[in-house]
Amino acid sequence: MALAKEFVESLDWDSVLFDSSHDKCYCNNCYPATWANVTDAGGQKYVIPRGWVRIGLYVDAATVGVNDIWNKWIVTFHGTSLVAAKSIIHNGQFWLPEDELIGWSLLRIGPGYISGKKHIYTSPTIAYSSLPLYSPKYDFNSLNDNFDYKAQIVLQCRQKPNTYSVQGETIDARTTRICPFIPNSEIEYFTEIRGSLVAYGLLVKLI
Repeated sequence: MALAKEFVESLDWDSVLFDSSHDKCYCNNCYPATWANVTDAGGQKYVIPRGWVRIGLYVDAATVGVNDIWNKWIVTFHGTSLVAAKSIIHNGQFWLPEDELIGWSLLRIGPGYISGKKHIYTSPTIAYSSLPLYSPKYDFNSLNDNFDYKAQIVLQCRQKPNTYSVQGETIDARTTRICPFIPNSEIEYFTEIRGSLVAYGLLVKLI
């Protein structure tokens, strides 16, 4: 947890964006191997993000109250870049390709993505959302231990049921199984509804 917090602090994002009540560590000590790998939220299963640390994000109380997101919405993961994540968290809104990020630039369709598709993509497993195509790696030097790390981020979200479609993987994995718990044929969700997603955790992994 301490190393993940140091990395996030190094980003120099405004402290009002975070809520430590949503912090959670999924290392082997904090989330033992004997505990469940798959759990349920909003009537839909998702895979526990083992090996990651969740830095809690502030969630608007009105959004929680009106939608009852902790009880009715499912849990999904959204791999993204630091630039896009900052814009999502700052503005409380997810973006579609070619949207203009407030204070930044256009959200481009990256190499390897399907051209002409303007959707927000999520997954019930971080094994898919953390693939380098979606979640690039960043260099990070810890001032506490003076080690060099590779850092990745993924947003943990609540997503409104019945607002998304399910499809198979789109990375040409073929017969390679991406996640042992979610079949490749059901591993990617997509939606055009920006307001159907709420990010409540910045998941961090340092290796």
